[in-house]
Amino acid sequence: MAGVNISNVGLMFTRYLEGVVETLNMKSRARQLVKQDDKWTGDHIEGRVHVRRSGAIGAVEDGGAFSTANKQTYVSYKAYRKFIQGSVQLTDGVMASAAGSQNVARDVVTSEVKGLMNEILKFENYVFFRDGTGSVSQFKDAAPTGSSSLAMSDARALWEGVSYDVYNNSAGAPSTTNRGSITVSSVTSAPNASNYFLIATDATIPSGTVLNDHVVWKGSVNRCPNGLDKLVDDAATTFQNVNVSTYPHYASLVLDNSATLRDLTPGLFRQMLAGLYQKTGSDKPSGGLTVMTNSWQAINVEELYEGELRLSPTDKVGGMAVTSFQSALGRIDIITDSDALYNKMFFVDFSKIYRAVQRAL
Repeated sequence: MAGVNISNVGLMFTRYLEGVVETLNMKSRARQLVKQDDKWTGDHIEGRVHVRRSGAIGAVEDGGAFSTANKQTYVSYKAYRKFIQGSVQLTDGVMASAAGSQNVARDVVTSEVKGLMNEILKFENYVFFRDGTGSVSQFKDAAPTGSSSLAMSDARALWEGVSYDVYNNSAGAPSTTNRGSITVSSVTSAPNASNYFLIATDATIPSGTVLNDHVVWKGSVNRCPNGLDKLVDDAATTFQNVNVSTYPHYASLVLDNSATLRDLTPGLFRQMLAGLYQKTGSDKPSGGLTVMTNSWQAINVEELYEGELRLSPTDKVGGMAVTSFQSALGRIDIITDSDALYNKMFFVDFSKIYRAVQRAL
């Protein structure tokens, strides 16, 4: 029609809404689970662990000889510091022009400093569940090439615009061979049919990259804090200065089915509780354990008893509300975390884990 309409009036201003819409998962709860009131100084933390009995006992007849005396065996466990750092750089110009006001969506200093602190918390939360190698994912193509549609085992710590190192795989961990680096440009929001996430990079991946090679946080190989995947382990290696091969009681109880994935069943919970009681002889651990897992394994927990769910005409909610498992061997409480490892559950007494700090960030 002739005259004035919305497209030709030329008098209207744009209305900008205040604030910023958040789309990134920055949830981190690891610090909430462990004790944090240990401030320490010095070279390292050291304690003692009881690893062997004396065995100097025996049954004898009246007047028989005493057993040859022996001794209890204790060894030192040690923990050392790890550093996590971050950097922010702002010009005088941007601090003046993008300071907090009605003309700025978010104060630039708050954006960068608080944003970086939240990123560090998220990074800490991610490595809390892992083995300290710094590996965040592995290539899952038989022959990974190019710069797009690269299948990765895990995409939760593959952040767009961030550079990573690529290391070859050695017994499930990054080795000393650095193949080069990649910068992630995009990550799919959903896995493919093989449950792998697809990523794209700014350039082709380094030459020589093969199946199961590791993507490692930049400059952090074997420098990250040792998380639950290292702590709750039965590998015959040295951990915290204790040789697990020599003193196997120091190892954790692990039900790994020879690394073959299997369906979750109530029997596995009972086996773990029975094994822990047999290993420790204590009622307390099997009465107050927390099970850390991710949301997808939590679905499996709900499905264990879904067939027992009963609804009546007055019920207004369908589904399970169970977050604990109870048996004659004890009780466990199941807690989910978006950064927890896939296909694993950690049974932990968090009263025995603490975060010792020399200097806060």
